[in-house]
Amino acid sequence: MPDFGQVKEFVFLLAGVEGQEELSVLLRFFVIAAVLGGAFPAGAKGPEISPEEFSMYSDWKEGCEDPRLEKFDEAAKLKKIAKNLGVSSKQLQANIDKVEPLLVELKAGTEAGIKEELEQTPIGKQVVSVELNLDSGHAVAWVKWRCGDERDRDKEAAHVAWATSQGGPVVKILGLWCVNEIDTKLFSAKIGRPALDRINKATIERFATSRYIKLFEEVRRGPHR
Repeated sequence: MPDFGQVKEFVFLLAGVEGQEELSVLLRFFVIAAVLGGAFPAGAKGPEISPEEFSMYSDWKEGCEDPRLEKFDEAAKLKKIAKNLGVSSKQLQANIDKVEPLLVELKAGTEAGIKEELEQTPIGKQVVSVELNLDSGHAVAWVKWRCGDERDRDKEAAHVAWATSQGGPVVKILGLWCVNEIDTKLFSAKIGRPALDRINKATIERFATSRYIKLFEEVRRGPHR
């Protein structure tokens, strides 16, 4: 996204406006038009929430529903839950303040971010579905795609993992599988966050089979459910 100062200068030059008041009005109009009309390209990434931040928020929500804390006011609840999580009340409150406003767009934004990154890979047109599940207290992504050449299976899996890492900052676990034309799984696996971040798109062609496939767990090949 352009620097705001550059945008301001651009609008100033384009409109030939000298007065600050007129410029301010034009700037507001320009920003609104950019948001609605897509003048600023959307970033290929979901909301910037880490797996740890989302897990802490989920733990706080669960703690608030603990019947043993019903008699306490909100401040006391926060303090007790924070202590149980091993953080300060201030740290927990900061986490809540960051995560809560982004929840409304977390699922759709993360799914869109992963899809957008997948489109930048060789398997972009093979993607069938991308789903984010937040019900378990941590973010689990599921990606399904149409299998390509069997010899490229490890590369395809690595590209899915890379795209998820880039487009879904909140994702803690990725489950992935590819299917044939009759929807039979021919490959499936899962991979956790630390391993996701170790995959470098630029080296997938070189290291997919010799290195990156070893980062995946529960790898299954051939027809299976």
